[in-house]
Parts: sequence; structure tokens; C-alpha cells
Amino acid sequence: MRKTAIILLTFVGIAAGCESGKKSHEVTDSDIVVQYRDSVLLLSDIIRQLPPAISSADSAALIKKIADQWIEGFLIEDLAASQIDDMDRINSLTADYKRSLIADSYRRKMRRKGVQPVDMDAVKEYYTRHTNELRLERPIVKGLFIRVPASSRYIDDIRLWMKNSDPDSFDKLENTGRHEATAFRYFADQWVDFDAIAGEIPQKLGDGDKFVENTIDFETELNGTVYILHLTDYRKKGSIMPQEYAAPIIEDRMKALHLADYEKGLIKALRSTAIEKDILKEGSYFIQSK
Repeated sequence: MRKTAIILLTFVGIAAGCESGKKSHEVTDSDIVVQYRDSVLLLSDIIRQLPPAISSADSAALIKKIADQWIEGFLIEDLAASQIDDMDRINSLTADYKRSLIADSYRRKMRRKGVQPVDMDAVKEYYTRHTNELRLERPIVKGLFIRVPASSRYIDDIRLWMKNSDPDSFDKLENTGRHEATAFRYFADQWVDFDAIAGEIPQKLGDGDKFVENTIDFETELNGTVYILHLTDYRKKGSIMPQEYAAPIIEDRMKALHLADYEKGLIKALRSTAIEKDILKEGSYFIQSK
């Protein structure tokens, strides 16, 4: 057994990342690095964990380290099991944890694939019924932001185009300003969180509500870079959300509700099936409590 493992290590250099499992008829002895009772550590599983382009000498040392750690885990587990009095409780906790992991993984899968798209008419209806409840937790804005080198030959033109709100200025910013800029954000046609815009500017802008209420044009310069912000509209914290801003939030809420309903129905069906197949047996307390 030991000779086999040592011989196999020499082939690591020509292999192209570690799992252990129960030995089965599909596992050949030549692939087994070490075995502890019915559990085996396979060379093929270890190799998949090795860094690319690792040398033969380094790979041999790393494989030995992985194998030693694998063995030590079982040895300590057996020693602990013989000396710990509450192994039944630990085994129960382990089983509970495994069930929880499996259930949580399936729920995440359902969230990704199991929820149908929300009808936009339903979103609009929800907004109409709950408008007064949909309040902003922070200010939102519309406008433009640009970061441009102070040395740009178009810097004065860019300042002028940013202050104007006419379509011609927007076109010039798109055609010329964008090429001069190191960052350019156009959000005049959609609401964005003010905090996200403020994070682009290397100067504290103070209270967000006061800033958006009292500012249309803002400019600052740092280390040869000019930061220019032009706001075309704003809503302060606590204001009712505009419908287009609230729409994706409502959509997420409705998806969560649909998912909860789907999961509730699924559990009910699975429970009924388990009872019919005599897999699940409910005591008198459960029956009386329904």
C-alpha cells in the first residue's frame, strides 16, 4: 500500500485539484493514496487541488501533507468519539446541520429558477395600492457626472455643456466629453441613489438632503482632476418613491411572496405524500393541533 502511494506520486508532474469517500468497485487500488476503514483518499481527487505548473518535488510534498491531514482528522475523530460522553447529541446536531444545508441549498436554487417573472401590470397595481408606504430611505437624484483631467483642452466647453440641460449639450458631451473623461455617468433619465454619486467625488458633500435641495451644479478639483456634477431632479429622504424607482423593489417583494407561496404549497404536497407512503407519522398532538 505504501509503495503504491509513493510510486503514484512520481506521476503528479504530468497530471493536469480533495475528496474522500466510501470505497466502491469503481475505485482501483492504484488510485488509492490512503484508506481508513471504509473511507478512501484518492490520488485523482488530490491532483485536482494542486496548483498549476507545480513541480514534481513540491507536488509530492503537498500530496503527503494533504494525506497526513486527512489521516489525522480520522484519528482525532475516533479518539474524541471514545472519550466524549455526548456523541449521540453531536451526531444529532451533525444530521440536523446536514438537513439544513440541503434544504437551504434547494431554497436558493428555487429562488434562482423557480420564480416566474412578475407581471408589470401587477407591479403598477401594487404601487397604486401601497404608494404611501413606499418611502425613500435616502435621497435619489437625476443628472450627469463627469471626471475629466484639468488639462483637457475641452474643459471649459465641458463645464458649459454640463450646466446646460438642452439636447445639443448632451450630444456634445456624448461625442466629445465622454472621450476626454476618465468617468462619465449620464442618469438624467433614471433615478439613482445619491450616495452612489457622492461616492465618485473625493470631497465630503455633507448632508445628502441639504445638498440635493440646494445644489444644481457642483465642481471640485483634486490632483489635476476635475469632478463636475449637474443635478436635474431630486427626491429627499422620506419622500414617496417615484414609480419607476419603486418598480424593481416591488418586483423583488412580489417574487419573494410568490416564492413563499410556492414553497408552502410544495411542503404541503410533500407532507401529504409522505403520510400516504407511511414515511411520515404524526402523533396525536399534531393531529389535534391542525
